[in-house]
Amino acid sequence: MEANQLERFDIRIPSSTKQMLMKAAEVNGSTLTALVMSAAMDKAREILQAHQLFELNESDWQSFMNVLDNPPAPNAELQQAWDDYHAEGLE
Repeated sequence: MEANQLERFDIRIPSSTKQMLMKAAEVNGSTLTALVMSAAMDKAREILQAHQLFELNESDWQSFMNVLDNPPAPNAELQQAWDDYHAEGLE
């Protein structure tokens, strides 16, 4: 499917909800579709960003950087997986 291909998205909502959305669209000078699409896309971006970005305080940041700079030794399972990987000539 092409990224710019339009598709239909139907939802069922209470009449009172639709009336409120229509009034908000009218006050905003937009269509119901534009209002709902804009709000849904804003929320989708917010959700996706929250799962792609994390913030740490100074102490947690230092702990995180320490683990990156000084990783723990591999456990037996990881070492075996690494050995198997090399044995298969996958490197």
